[in-house]
Amino acid sequence: MTEPSPSRATPLADLLLHPIRWRIIQRVLGREVTTTDLRQDLPDVPATTLYRHVAALIDGGVLTVVRERRIRGAVERTLTVDQSSDVAHIEEDEARAMTPDQHRRALLLVLTQLTADYDRVVERGYLDSRREQFGYNQMSLYVDSDDLDTLRRGLQALVEPYLRAAPGKDRITLSTVSLPDT
Repeated sequence: MTEPSPSRATPLADLLLHPIRWRIIQRVLGREVTTTDLRQDLPDVPATTLYRHVAALIDGGVLTVVRERRIRGAVERTLTVDQSSDVAHIEEDEARAMTPDQHRRALLLVLTQLTADYDRVVERGYLDSRREQFGYNQMSLYVDSDDLDTLRRGLQALVEPYLRAAPGKDRITLSTVSLPDT
């Protein structure tokens, strides 16, 4: 197998691995939100920038418009993304086509956003009042490629019932990272 050239772009990776688009996807996962909701959730992103990135995610097939309604001459869209599908997921073929630099940027993006989300929770004073919803852990597992595939499929099946909003349920973000030992 040949190494991908450093300039080779992977379309889905380029679409997903942008800091603003990443934040938009994270806010939409598992629920339906309006563009107004996104503006409130992401107040630091200028409206024109937000709308441009939402349009790119719609055009790329990551976000789906489930409803539109007219409000004072403007159209407000209600958006969703099905996190149980592979729409917002970089498949193995595309991951193999990514350069080492693209992989570094992807991990840095995830870690940066995770840290920023954690900071927002701490800043809002939720750390003590919602402690049972927090957790961070790291463990080492001994697996071969079949074991890892089984583990990933099992985790997906385990979390599947919790991927959609439901009355009385709080939204949390569960992040996992697997790295081979060197």
